[in-house]
Amino acid sequence: MSTTASRRVEQPSGLRRPSGVKRPRLIRQASAWVPQRDPEPLQLQDLEESNAVRWVDIYGGDLSNGEVLALLAPICRGGLTAKMIRDLITPQRFAAAGSYRDSDAVIMSGFRIRHLGSGANGSQATNGDSSPSVFEPVQMLVGDDWLLSCWLPARVFRGMGDPIPVADDSSSGLYLAVAKRWPTSNASTAEGLAKLVRRELSGGAVYRSPIN
Repeated sequence: MSTTASRRVEQPSGLRRPSGVKRPRLIRQASAWVPQRDPEPLQLQDLEESNAVRWVDIYGGDLSNGEVLALLAPICRGGLTAKMIRDLITPQRFAAAGSYRDSDAVIMSGFRIRHLGSGANGSQATNGDSSPSVFEPVQMLVGDDWLLSCWLPARVFRGMGDPIPVADDSSSGLYLAVAKRWPTSNASTAEGLAKLVRRELSGGAVYRSPIN
């Protein structure tokens, strides 16, 4: 039996944020990745000077193209354009995979699905509904030696009860999972790092394709 009629998608960005729930952090993680070594979390200004693969993980729900370009252009050292930023942070522009003229940068999409045993703010699900599932889209822009990932506003899938506000969920879980695999992988580039990220995002899949 189809469940389409009994489920709906809620966009938390259109909901009133409950008191006590902090706004999502703009920079979720900034880090430098040297092959066969543990990654190093860094401040943006320090990451600008690094010769390692540079990964900046952001939340794109309340950003403008201009401020993101100004913030991240030094990390990408001339490899970032306004069109790339628009594709990265705009929820309506989901890119399965694509490249840019006169650039080696590639954009791709991924997602994470979380199943919540209780309300996202820690309370029990209301109206006796089954536990909701949160779909979190992630856009990834991959350059020669840099990776930008952007978490877009999540969608909450649940039954016919009232919507559940979604609190900010740190991306540290994804970062730690990738960091655990990086030193023993053969990855040495931003593309290799992006493959590790996508592999962890699809961790619920029955089959995982090889990294190398």
